[in-house]
Amino acid sequence: MIDVRDDLARRGEALIALRRDLHRHPELGFAEHRTAALVADRLHRAGLEVTTGIAGTGVVGVLRGDRPGRTIAWRADMDALPLREAIDSPFRSTIPEAMHACGHDGHTAIAVTLAEALAAHRAELPGSAVFVFQPAEEVLGGARPMLEARVLETHGVEEIYGLHLTSRTPVGKVEARSGVSMASADFLEIEVTGRGGHGAYPHLSVDPITIAAQILIGLQQLVATTVPALRSAVLTIGQFTAGTAANIIPERAVMRGSLRTLSARDRRELLDRLGAYVQAMATAQRAHAAVRTRGDGCPPLVNHERQTELVCGCARAELAPDGLFPGEPVLASDDMALFLEQRPGCYFRVGAAPEGRTPPPPHHSPDFEIHEGGLAIGARVAARVLLHALQA
Repeated sequence: MIDVRDDLARRGEALIALRRDLHRHPELGFAEHRTAALVADRLHRAGLEVTTGIAGTGVVGVLRGDRPGRTIAWRADMDALPLREAIDSPFRSTIPEAMHACGHDGHTAIAVTLAEALAAHRAELPGSAVFVFQPAEEVLGGARPMLEARVLETHGVEEIYGLHLTSRTPVGKVEARSGVSMASADFLEIEVTGRGGHGAYPHLSVDPITIAAQILIGLQQLVATTVPALRSAVLTIGQFTAGTAANIIPERAVMRGSLRTLSARDRRELLDRLGAYVQAMATAQRAHAAVRTRGDGCPPLVNHERQTELVCGCARAELAPDGLFPGEPVLASDDMALFLEQRPGCYFRVGAAPEGRTPPPPHHSPDFEIHEGGLAIGARVAARVLLHALQA
């Protein structure tokens, strides 16, 4: 098998520099124009066949080896989050209200570096490696249109892999588990419509804020009475919008949030009960309520057994004896799940917890950061996975 470890080691500083450049210039979902152009340029220069504009800003690069082999895909996400960065570093975000607070800058940098390293060994490379750079993962919007564009069928992809850096796991550790690894996700909007009026005369109005607040509290009880205690589900309201002044009862209140489960059955049942519960609560208080879901969401992420075994074997070869562990399923979601519904593969987590931060900063927070030592480890494990899968 090709050994690219020395090649990756030589590219280590460039890998970090690329991640920092992407971190300085974050772009939100479906607006990753600079990022996509940078990725496409690097892939072109490495000699890959490049297609741009997939699902708006998606990029696919195909590296064809000179030896016969299989066709294996590697997926990376490119988008950032609508946050103002709180960390003061030399490479902090230069874009107001946008920040790479989930590690996608690292995912993109690893995938580009991996493509360049393998391209340098094209003469020895078996099969074809397909690098899929996806937009809009944070809004669970990018995977579906890329699949609808037939990126897997067009290139004859047989398996697909990817990784996610995590600030919750120490550097030098990799988590890979077969079966359900991440939760489903559905974005919800609950609109309560009442009757507006004067704040001094609530009996003449139907206050949508009070009703929405009661619905919000009751949603947690709904989850607890629908999903057995030994299974997991999370319903979080992240936005609550209503009103224009302190002395006016508004006509409407809107809540937005997300529902996450670890099974398709719990997902279906909660979505069904949610609509009935919200409408009943509103009707009982002379209001009207509607529940809307945005798009189709994404299912739980399920890793395939044989491909997970391959990842585990590759991780063991690159890490210390205690470096690999299965980890627990997490209630975070990722639309890599849609790719894994279409092809066998594995999506694993690579430790990148920053030093001296206890507890480590959570993803999607303004003070999120990663230890860049996780980048090189992720690249080494990824290279070994791809090379083994290509020649299997």
